[in-house]
Amino acid sequence: MSLIWFLIIIGVSIFVHELGHYLAARVQGVRVKAFSLGFGPILWKRQAWGTEWRLSAIPLGGYADIEGLLPEERGRGYDALPFPGKLLVLVAGVVMNVLMAWGLLAYLFSVQGVPEAAGRAVILEVLPGSVAERAGLRAGDILVAVDGTPLAQAQGIERVKTPGEHTLTVRRQGQELTLSLTWQEGVERLGVVYQPEVAFRRVGFLEGLGLAVGRTLAFGPQMVKALVGGLLGVLAGNPDNGVMGPVGIVAETGRAAQEGLFRLLELTVAINLSLALFNLLPIPALDGGRILLLFLSRFLRIRPEQEAMVHYLGFVFLILLVILVTFQDLRRLLGG
Repeated sequence: MSLIWFLIIIGVSIFVHELGHYLAARVQGVRVKAFSLGFGPILWKRQAWGTEWRLSAIPLGGYADIEGLLPEERGRGYDALPFPGKLLVLVAGVVMNVLMAWGLLAYLFSVQGVPEAAGRAVILEVLPGSVAERAGLRAGDILVAVDGTPLAQAQGIERVKTPGEHTLTVRRQGQELTLSLTWQEGVERLGVVYQPEVAFRRVGFLEGLGLAVGRTLAFGPQMVKALVGGLLGVLAGNPDNGVMGPVGIVAETGRAAQEGLFRLLELTVAINLSLALFNLLPIPALDGGRILLLFLSRFLRIRPEQEAMVHYLGFVFLILLVILVTFQDLRRLLGG
């Protein structure tokens, strides 16, 4: 089932991306010769609306074969568009992925709710022989108050680190309990692993859409930094770079499927945002590389054969990157 869900999520995300390029070209009167979901050998094809629609064997990408996009097709189709029209065609795929992510987030916020820190602490683990274990804390407990004062944030649990007797109010399996804890001088650790409890506040779809836009824009710089840093880590051979390839995403999809539909939708949001950011990188053969060349062509004369060579080298680089990330995924899964 992991592979099936992976193919569905990746397939929809890629289809939406390429559909952006397709629509941006067609609305400007540019012919799209072929639209393919996947690369490599063609498994199925059908002619409709002046385009050959294809399903290809390698489901790790796709393409819209837009007339005039290739260097040897200069003078017609895409190449005959003014600068703003060309830019629209190139950015439309990224825009569609971002819009899809925003729409899914708005749906999640309206149905599941907006995740917000509730102020309380969820106990994930209690270390054997620790102060916390002697006090009676257990994994799964929700710490509500310390010494009768409700927690404003999860870090309030640290208030017990003063010598003397303390009371802990915890919620366990729907019931509130009061536990006693004695803190002695010289003790350094409480002996628990905890995280803030997350509460969900349901909102309307339009409010959810606004929150989705605001939160993704706020975290945008961090996402770009993480993506670029992760890719540099892959090239440097750092196994802890945080980047996942196809194998890693299949494994993550399997875990998400076990947690339910909401978790799968959250993963789809993350994949669409990552796909959008990755495609904006100024790497030849990606949308970002084509956008960079489009801007450079306003100041420099770039010959068709030069542009073709740049995109070829970019494509080779991407293949090598996929191979490196795949080996990294396999090492993680096999514990190497």
